[in-house]
Amino acid sequence: RTEAPGSPAGSPEPAPAPAASPQRPGAPAWAPSSAADMLHHMRQQQAARESATGGRAAEARRPAGGGYEPPDYYGALGVGSSADEPEVKRSYRKLVLQWHPDKHPKDRSQADEKIRQINNAYETLSNPLKRSAYDQMLAAMERRRTGVKLDVSFIKPRVSIPKEFMLCPLGHPDKFVRVVGEDRLCVQARDEVPGTPFRDFFAAARFSVWWLPEVNNMCRLRVQASAASGVEGGSHLAFGQSGDFADKREAAVAVSSTQDVKQNNVIAQASPFSAGAYRFEGAFWPGRLFTFRPPSDLLMAKAGDDGGDDIVDFLLVDYSAAYKYMTMSEVLAEAVEKQNVVNTSGGYVKLGDLRADLNIRLYFQQNLGSAVWNNKDFETFFEGHYEQWDFDQKRARVRLRPKEEQQQQLTQPKSQGDSTPRSVQEGASADLLIVAETQSEVIRASLAASLEDLGGLSLPVLVRALERLAETPYLL
Repeated sequence: RTEAPGSPAGSPEPAPAPAASPQRPGAPAWAPSSAADMLHHMRQQQAARESATGGRAAEARRPAGGGYEPPDYYGALGVGSSADEPEVKRSYRKLVLQWHPDKHPKDRSQADEKIRQINNAYETLSNPLKRSAYDQMLAAMERRRTGVKLDVSFIKPRVSIPKEFMLCPLGHPDKFVRVVGEDRLCVQARDEVPGTPFRDFFAAARFSVWWLPEVNNMCRLRVQASAASGVEGGSHLAFGQSGDFADKREAAVAVSSTQDVKQNNVIAQASPFSAGAYRFEGAFWPGRLFTFRPPSDLLMAKAGDDGGDDIVDFLLVDYSAAYKYMTMSEVLAEAVEKQNVVNTSGGYVKLGDLRADLNIRLYFQQNLGSAVWNNKDFETFFEGHYEQWDFDQKRARVRLRPKEEQQQQLTQPKSQGDSTPRSVQEGASADLLIVAETQSEVIRASLAASLEDLGGLSLPVLVRALERLAETPYLL
């Protein structure tokens, strides 16, 4: 064994540099013989550059914080993780009756928020498919927190990744990466873009993988809507600016048609914490991964597994299973609208007709794995979703409230002795901006809001409101 001059005793002599090739003036000192050699060489250079900085980039990779905690649906319903369907249903019925805003006239806003939490929990725990995915997510988050990793040596991403999929960040079961506008990417939940139809929401969250032959598991994430454009066309998830961002800590990810391999190419790796989840590392930037940073940003950033708020693992949900994310209200709304075409009962539909609807029966059979609810179950559901549904208990019928009426439900007086509309009370503007769709509705809600109200809104809601305000104005 030989030692390099000046190296510590026992250290092996470093491998010789690649042999120089004839080069033209101004060309680099070493020209790779293949794309794989170039990738390996650049990753070595980047690793050496970061080692020379003493890891300072890694130390600053995250914002300060105690780590993200996923929603506690079991706690919201007051049941254990082993609760069966009847127990979940009984608890939901009890809590809806307990927290209905009509029983809390002096603190209606708190009751509204409580009911929303209860409804969100029941939407997941009453659906076996959603509940199973939620339980798997909780187990994965616990492994991430404790550092326990799965054996992923046998997983082959080229075989396992669905042909078309949606990117759902681990720990955020209701959020998906979506294309917003022409080139912007945003991680959004459905309630953050109200008024967007189910199919439109998920159509903007549809991606595929374009596998590259040079290196195993190297690929590009492609916007599926552009897949027919061919190799030289189409749009991909790209990061960084033109040239090199080797000295930058992170860069935004956007949709681009650039063919720059440094900005497009990533390496797919199975997540060590969750089956069906993957992480995507920059092919030329070791240690930099696609990263979800709450509330809505997608970055290429230095990230790790230390339990912080940044998420680098994404569940790849098969796009063909998108229908599983339809809510009960959406299924019922389609059935009610269909019934209203053939009857003239002022928008009301009898519960018996809903229970007999073929699509509803299929939804219960295929998604919930159970028989259609009885009238008492439907009554509880409509009481819990009072803002959207007008239930006539005496005649056992229900009506879908028009959008204007749903907004009026959000402007009910906060207490019996206070006739001030809720739209001008604390926090109510947030509700109105969430449901506002037109420019005039956004303007009215914004004028009624205080700075404190606006400061409490999520970024996607604010962005959507600003986009409406930027439209060509018209008279109210």
